[in-house]
Amino acid sequence: MSDYTISLVPSVSRYAFAEIAVDDILKWLVSKDIVKAELSECTLGNLGYAFSDGAQYIVFEPHFLPHQLDINGLEITTERTIFNTGQNGIDRIVCPNCTENIVDNEWDLDPWYQGFTDNLLCPICGTESNIHQYVFEPQWGFSNLGFTFWNWPELKPEFIVELQEKLNCDLVVVGSHI
Repeated sequence: MSDYTISLVPSVSRYAFAEIAVDDILKWLVSKDIVKAELSECTLGNLGYAFSDGAQYIVFEPHFLPHQLDINGLEITTERTIFNTGQNGIDRIVCPNCTENIVDNEWDLDPWYQGFTDNLLCPICGTESNIHQYVFEPQWGFSNLGFTFWNWPELKPEFIVELQEKLNCDLVVVGSHI
């Protein structure tokens, strides 16, 4: 069996005070009994927060919560990360300037990842634009903050909106298959 994730990622490359936001969001999630307060080995590669009984209220199909899996938690990222779709790949990357699909051209995310810029250079028109102005299909996320739910069923929109309000910014939803 393979794993899948749902990542909620701010639509900003540099979320100010990410560590403070994480503390506030974690306290909120624990108070709603969505995740356990203790770190555990419930994600791949990093420690995370295992789901708790309240998680059933923020997903569409609570009977699909990963009770039987060891990988079943919330991983919180506070470093610059490209949240991609894993095996789901990428079909289109549309430049906001020339509106061309650049997916088959040589585009370079390394300057963004290294923190040199918040932009992506279009290999067709040569214009640099904020990476969040590009259209990625399926959706990718680019930020120093992200909330990744391992093997959880689809999250309810009300929960995503509430998290957006707490973070005071738009979020993108990135689904990944590993």
